[in-house]
Formats: sequence, C-alpha cells, structure tokens
Amino acid sequence: YEHYVAFNKKGKITGIIDGTMETIHPLVGSPFFPGFKKFKSFYVYYLRSHEHNFGNNLLDFVQKISKKNGGKGRFHLIASDCYNAKKPPHIFYRKYGMDSLYTEITREIDKHLKVEYMNLIDTPMYIIPKESKPKPNNTIKIQHIIKKIISTIKKI
Repeated sequence: YEHYVAFNKKGKITGIIDGTMETIHPLVGSPFFPGFKKFKSFYVYYLRSHEHNFGNNLLDFVQKISKKNGGKGRFHLIASDCYNAKKPPHIFYRKYGMDSLYTEITREIDKHLKVEYMNLIDTPMYIIPKESKPKPNNTIKIQHIIKKIISTIKKI
C-alpha cells in the first residue's frame, strides 16, 4: 500500500492516507461499485485528518492520486466508527458525495445529515466523479453559421 502524510508549514502532521490502487471486478461480487465492467479505483484503508476541516482536502488528494494512476478519480473505502464512535465518518463521506450500494443505510444517513451522531455499521462507500461537461463541438457551430449565411444569400 501507499502511505501519504500531509504537514502544515510548521511541520505538524495534518492528515494521513493509507491506500492502494486496485482493479475492481464487480462481477466477482464487489460491495463497492455498481455495474459490471472492471476498472481501477483507489482503495483508502485509512484516512485521518488531524486538523479541523482538512478532510475534504485529503479526499480531493485521493481523487488526484486515482486520476494519476488510471482510476479517473474513483476511490472507495469502508466507513467505520472504530476510530471515533461519537462521530462516525459516514455523514462526512456522504456530504462529500460518496455513495453506497447499501441503499437503506444511505437513506438513513441522508435523513440525518445535520446530526453528528448515528449508530451505523461499517459501510462500503465509493465515489465516481461526475464527468466534466463535454466541450462544444465547434465544427457543428461553424456548419450552422454557414447554413444561415447561405440561406440569407439565397433569399437576396
């Protein structure tokens, strides 16, 4: 696995990420992602933020690692309250945009997004980044403009 440590300017640890790139084979019974095609995703074994509101930065970094290694920004993990039972990470991950095949748990989390404490089981979660909007096809625009010009000339 790979180990990443984030430091602030004073040299204090602000976050830790342990994980590795994996090939997901949904047909074999992956609990993380929907669908049937195999693909790469970064599996986060351990994520710890030592600074308030630094967790989003860590997850953004995980997406960059995934993109760099052919995972297109996908990553997955198991949300567990084993490190902090009073504040399980499920809600944080859901707010970040992560999903789960455990739809009943996801609905329960969505009901309680404002609540800090919930009694939750370990839950496999994943993120598939939204595709960026396709760039407009300029040749189609040019063809449309040319057709307008030609129709205007024919009218004259």
